[in-house]
Amino acid sequence: MCGIAGVFGIENFPEGEAQSAALKMVSAMSHRGPNNTDAWSDNKNVSFGHARLSIFDTESSEANQPLLDNPSGDALVFNGEIYNFRSLRAELQASKDSDHTFKSSGDSEVLFAALRAWGLDTTLHKLDGMFAFAWWNAAEEKLSMARDRFGIKPLYWSSENEKGAILFASELRSLLASGYIARRVNKDAFTDYLRYSTVHAPDTIVQDIKLLEAGCAIEIQDETTEVFRWWNTASEAQKARRHSQTNDSNAIVKDLRETLASSVEARMQSDVPIGAFLSGGIDSTAIVGLMSEISEEPINTFTVAIDNAYLDESQIARKVSEKFKTQHHEIHLTTDDILEKVPSALAAMDHPSFDGLNTYIVSGATHEAGITVALSGLGSDEIFAGYPVFDRSVQLMKHQWIASWPRGLRRLVGMSYQAVFPGEGSRKRAEILAGNYFALEHTYPLSRQLFLDADVKQILGSKSLANNAVFEWITNALRPGTDAFSLPFLSKVSLAELHTYLGHTLLRDTDMFSMANSLEVRTPFLDHKLVTKVLALPDSLKPPRSESHPLKSLLVKALDGIVSEDISMREKQGFVLPWDTWLKGPLDQIYSEGIDALASSELIHERGLNKILSSSTWSRKWSLSVLGYYIKRHGLK
Repeated sequence: MCGIAGVFGIENFPEGEAQSAALKMVSAMSHRGPNNTDAWSDNKNVSFGHARLSIFDTESSEANQPLLDNPSGDALVFNGEIYNFRSLRAELQASKDSDHTFKSSGDSEVLFAALRAWGLDTTLHKLDGMFAFAWWNAAEEKLSMARDRFGIKPLYWSSENEKGAILFASELRSLLASGYIARRVNKDAFTDYLRYSTVHAPDTIVQDIKLLEAGCAIEIQDETTEVFRWWNTASEAQKARRHSQTNDSNAIVKDLRETLASSVEARMQSDVPIGAFLSGGIDSTAIVGLMSEISEEPINTFTVAIDNAYLDESQIARKVSEKFKTQHHEIHLTTDDILEKVPSALAAMDHPSFDGLNTYIVSGATHEAGITVALSGLGSDEIFAGYPVFDRSVQLMKHQWIASWPRGLRRLVGMSYQAVFPGEGSRKRAEILAGNYFALEHTYPLSRQLFLDADVKQILGSKSLANNAVFEWITNALRPGTDAFSLPFLSKVSLAELHTYLGHTLLRDTDMFSMANSLEVRTPFLDHKLVTKVLALPDSLKPPRSESHPLKSLLVKALDGIVSEDISMREKQGFVLPWDTWLKGPLDQIYSEGIDALASSELIHERGLNKILSSSTWSRKWSLSVLGYYIKRHGLK
């Protein structure tokens, strides 16, 4: 795990400036790679920078980056992990396509040799891992950049800057640190954030910075920039459906367990201490149980225990630890301890997000315990229908006949429901009833919005809004004739979750807050083979939780002997912090600072903002404060 940065098109740079710029950018994210920082330039076309967090080959300088091939002039910077690097290395050594002599034992050099032997497209489809990289092909004078299938590792880039160059980096703050990019707010992204408390790729909150989408690559040559998709989850799920060898549920369950176990084992490869986050829920229990079956040594597990917090899960995690005989670490914190960490968490925030404080806390404690790599249960809810949005979507689909009612009647029903059951959920139901469509592409975006469009218009003082990024994506993804269109209904919801909430909130937060603590987080449930297998299955095998179906029943069956009934039948929880009280008390100064900064923005209608704040829940208030705080901290105009 590392941080990468670079510049392409350096003919307008004074000698040495491009290399200094690359070094400046990686130095701005030294937390991502505290073990080595370096930069290189060919003084003609390109400059690369790299900050290294040593995971493999920790004692060797041969694994430091940028990696260079002096005879050809090729270069590579890479962030992430390639889990099948050993088999790829053996394949390269047996291949006539490569005459590479390996000097290190890690995955970075294998990736470099693979790209030089097989090219970008072939190599990408061979990789099993999480990654973002940039490869300079000197002979073709071509820069290639790519991102992993689900966007676990970020890659930001800019072609609009005062140098007219291509700049890229693992973090947005690094591109701003270059000094070449105007600190302007992207107005459409601003609206996107108000709706969803995040910004969806390719946009970012900064006008001239883009986020390369998950499963995409860029090739730049002869002043031509081509962005293309190399991985399509829906297409691969359809292939898995066509190639399925059995309809036998027992065989399917057995295969899923073997695939997940293989994924866990691959992600346990490391030359540094490794552990796992343990909440006591199905997902983390699954990961810890499988790790314990694989490892000969006790697994290090980490749980946050919050004193006096509602729904604290540390006791349940302790029972799981006892079952699998792990080396358990309970991070005992008071609410005062957490409050002390809020300013540093805000400072670590590379892109505005109202969530992720728990990730920041547990990552910091895990790193302090001497652990460099941790496994997480992230991704399970998205593929095994674990969130309430799955059941809600099914219920809405079943009740599409209501759309045939007169619109006035539907509005009246919605208003009545809202009066009896006040709250954001009721407002969303009323909005759905008032609309003309109950299809997923209309109901899903609404289900994930933090602020409804009427509220956003009030905050902005505007009668119209920028296009809804999630609605545009899902409408395009599910249009007739696409691979996604004919997938099972729940798989369509999974696709939406993978792209939106997981890809642009959970994974971004996990990378941002774990790497702020120099900790690498690996996600076995996001093995691409596992994801495509589950999405290929019929809905009947993976029902969402309801009165007649327990939570993630398919996964629980696959984990027989690991996930006990007391775990699988529990309500889905998580520790709950007293944010309402905090925003009125100990966090009032930070909260007010963010709100004041937001209110002073030219994009905001202050009276509308105040009206919305007067009736908002803590999550809506905090989301707005974080946005203002971020804009002020980074000097965005």
